[in-house]
Parts: sequence; structure tokens; C-alpha cells
Amino acid sequence: MPYDPPRQPHPKPSTDPLEIELVYNIRPCGTCNFFWPEDAAAQPYGPYPSYDFDSNYPKERAREKNATSFVWIEGTTRPPSFPDGEVMDGCRKAPIMTIGINPNLTAFGPGRTGASWCYPSFSSAGGTDSWTKYAYYYRYRSIYQEHFALKFSEEFLLAQGQIKAPMAGTMKEFLRPDDSPAFEIRVQYDGEAQPSAIHIPGKLGEPQWVVLVDKGERFAAGALLAAQLKVPAGRKTPVYGQPITYYTQMLPVLTDFEAYLKKKGHAGAQLRVGEDVGQVDMVACASPHWGPQWLGGTSQSVNTIVNKCVHKNAWAMKQLLQTQPAILFLVGQSSWTMFHRSFGHLVTAHPSIPAVPADGPYTLLRHTVDHDCRIEFQTKVGDEAYRLSTRLVITPHFSYNENFAPQFRLSQDAWKSFARKHAAAAKFLRTDPRFLFQDKPGAYVSAGIPKGAKAVLAELKTKFADAAQALQPCFYDAHAEMAKVLRQLYASGSLSWSVGKGPSGRGYLSRTSGPCQFCDNSHWEFPQGCPYDKPKEKQYPTGFLNEVAKRAVAQATA
Repeated sequence: MPYDPPRQPHPKPSTDPLEIELVYNIRPCGTCNFFWPEDAAAQPYGPYPSYDFDSNYPKERAREKNATSFVWIEGTTRPPSFPDGEVMDGCRKAPIMTIGINPNLTAFGPGRTGASWCYPSFSSAGGTDSWTKYAYYYRYRSIYQEHFALKFSEEFLLAQGQIKAPMAGTMKEFLRPDDSPAFEIRVQYDGEAQPSAIHIPGKLGEPQWVVLVDKGERFAAGALLAAQLKVPAGRKTPVYGQPITYYTQMLPVLTDFEAYLKKKGHAGAQLRVGEDVGQVDMVACASPHWGPQWLGGTSQSVNTIVNKCVHKNAWAMKQLLQTQPAILFLVGQSSWTMFHRSFGHLVTAHPSIPAVPADGPYTLLRHTVDHDCRIEFQTKVGDEAYRLSTRLVITPHFSYNENFAPQFRLSQDAWKSFARKHAAAAKFLRTDPRFLFQDKPGAYVSAGIPKGAKAVLAELKTKFADAAQALQPCFYDAHAEMAKVLRQLYASGSLSWSVGKGPSGRGYLSRTSGPCQFCDNSHWEFPQGCPYDKPKEKQYPTGFLNEVAKRAVAQATA
């Protein structure tokens, strides 16, 4: 089946503003042969269940109170596919931006949830416009990933080749060490001494195999363990929204900063991911993990993807230059390494960001919070001047909540010294069940507090005052550190509050400089319009931001 839309190996020049041109170039991008081989049947991932909007602007349902999964829209299934590359999520002039490596291919994961994930695949059926749908989806995307009801998906499990349990037991683990469509699951049958391995015979171009029992879950004799799934096109069905850890990691930071704004007199302050925070990935196409085994098998294949998407096409850099955010949270040490490789010359930092951070992302977090590190670039195209100055903070990876639990982190030598001087306190950190204590060879020793950190820290200070004081420089609360920088930027005027209608009518976190026509242009006009009046501003000359991007990329690698 041919790609829809057809792939284009090179970006096409346009007279549209850059924020709109990115839609027409990222969605059909076929620059990377790994993701988009000439023969679609040779794609390494999928095809996965897909859905379409029934109108350009779907009627959304309100999230059900306290629901972790809720009916978002009524949609129509599309032919199974691999998801298109992703343009930025959220307002194109949001003052806060996050950048990660690439979207996570959630449907690759085995288990009940993996069997139900689905991806947007927009058509122009019924007088609609697929490009408008794509732009609308990513403009208002926030913290959710879509899925079908599992019962709906189960209607389309293929009968041929189904794997059923010959006896009762427990699902032990799923082994998917690389991008192969074939993999193994291991089960522990009752009464047997050793787990049994079951081969899942996936093949490229064939319907994906799904595992229908979660890790650790019991199953009865005769239970269906795995089968191929092929959801046909044209079926009307609810599409559910479910929060994803990566996207929700900014919520505590916004809650903290929102409380600060209210103390500053902005009683109506309400901050949202997707409105006040824009989310971008340096590589637009999805994979289940980042590494050679997931991206062609060699370091060279990974480097080829990075060179084409991050540097040559420079999708994320173009979005950064268009948005001009006040602050960029770069997600994870690997993201920083990738960004620095292509655009390190645009980063100013005094002292320099450590080339070999002793404690990985935590060293990078502390350094970029304590020092005013920036991404800076300026140029003049004709009579039009351009300047970017964005505060840079490098964070732990958003996908893992344990990274953001308040925690003490010490080098192996520092921990041994602390344990000698404060033996009772060290025992408290090691043995109290409220701590998640980790001491792995060659790594920093950590003592995280997943729940009730305030009470645990108070108890530590009361029982072991000297030890608590000695530990203070080793304490990390990533959410609090990130919010602290937002407060600093507000105090310096880099972030501000605008009194006006905004999306809530109660004012809004001020948008960044420069015009934007993303929500209202000659191709589409979103019903919500632009509450910030950006289309009314003086627009840049045709091709201005593209030329800025060209110069920024050239300078970064000069």
C-alpha cells in the first residue's frame, strides 16, 4: 500500500510562513530511508491501528473527573500505518518549550495497553482536509496519547496462528531487544520449575502481533496470550485519551509557577501544557527506544538519521527559531548530546557546561539551573533583524517518574565518607522503606523519596540534624529546580503576564516576540482563532525565517 501522503525526500520551498511550511514538509517527510523505505512493506515498525477525524475540527468531550482514560472524540478507523512525523505540539508562540529526541512508539510495547494504542492518520474524505486536521491536532495536543477500547481492538484479532496457553500460569516478561517484528515472551506455567519461552513469529509488512496479558498477570488454561491485530478502515469508534508520563512531567512545574503568579497578583493564572508549553522532538519520526538496535543496527545508521533530521532538515531548530521561547527545557542527557553535536556553537555558558558530567543529567541540571546558560543567535536579513536568546536548562528524562522524585545523590567516595561520619543517618537512608535507595557499581548512590518527601525530610532533619546539613548540597528536586528558573525569568522580565482576553479571559502568560499565522491563515482558520492577536502583527518578509534558519545551522557547524 503506498504512503499517504506520498513521501518527499527533500523539503519543498514555500511562500508560506515557516510555522505553516513545517506542516507541509514534516508530515510527508521521507528523508530517512530507515523510517520510510521505498517499499512500505519493508518498514521496520507497524503497521499500527490508526484513526481519522470525521471533520476538520472534531467535537471533543470533556475529560471525565479523575479518569486516567476517557472518550476524547468519535472517530473513524483508517488503514493500519506507521505514524507520520510530528510537528510541534501546542501554541507556536508559547514562552516555554521542551525538546526531546523523538516520539515514543507506544504501540510497540507488549501487553494490554500496547494492544490498544492508535495513531492519527488523516484523510481528506467527505470534503475535509487532511492538512488542516494534522495542523489542528498538533496545535491542541497536550498530555494525552490516543487508544481504542481494548474490547474494540480484540474484535479484529486474526484467528490464524493465535497463541493460547496450554495450562494456567503467569506472564513473566517480554523480550523485545531490537526492532525485529519477531520476539519472545516468557511464561511460568503452574507446576513447572522453569519459565517457558514462546516465539512470536512477526514478519515485516504483516499485521503486528500483540500480547494480551500484562507482565505479572495470571492467566487460565486456554487463555489467549498473543495474536495478530488488523483493525480495518472505516469503522466508527470512540477514541480515548490517556495521559502519558513524558507529557505530564511538566505539570508539577506549572503548578508551582502558577502559585507564584497568583502570589504576584494574577489571581486567574492557569497554565497548561500545549498552551504555555510547546513540545518538540529533534527527530520527528517515532521509535520504541533510541539506540542502534532500534534504528538500523549500527551507530552509522543512527548517525545518518541524526544528520538528516536534526542537522540537514533542522526541523526542531527551525521551530525553535520561529517560536523564540524564553526558556528551553532540553530533556535528558542524550538529547543534550544530540543538540550539542549539531548546534553547540549557539550555546553560551559561563562556566562551560561539563563535557563529561559526573552524575549525568543531574550534573547538567544543577549546572544549567545555577548558571545562566543560553542558546543565542542574531542576524540581519535585508532590513529585518532577528535575535534569539533562550535560557537553556537540561533535565533528567521525562519518561521516568523516579528521575523526578526528590532525592539525595552522592558519588561512591562521597557516600562512603558520609556513611563513616553519619552511620545512623546512612542506615536510615538505606533501610527506611520510604526511600528508594540505589547503590550500583560505578554509578552515583541515590536515595529517592517517591512519596511524602516533606514529612521524610522533616524527620531526617529532626533525627539527624548534622547529617541532613551535610546532605543538603547533594539534594535534587528536579521539578522544584525547573520551577525556580521560571520564577527567576519572571523576576527578570523574560517571562511576564498579560492582562487581556487570552484563551481563558483572565489574562495569560505573555507570548514570545514575532508574528505567527499558524491558527489563522490562507489554508485554515481554527474555530478558536488566535487569542493572542499574533496574525495581526507585522509579518516577516517571505522566506525570512528560512534564511535565518539557514544561517543559524551554518554558524552552528562553522
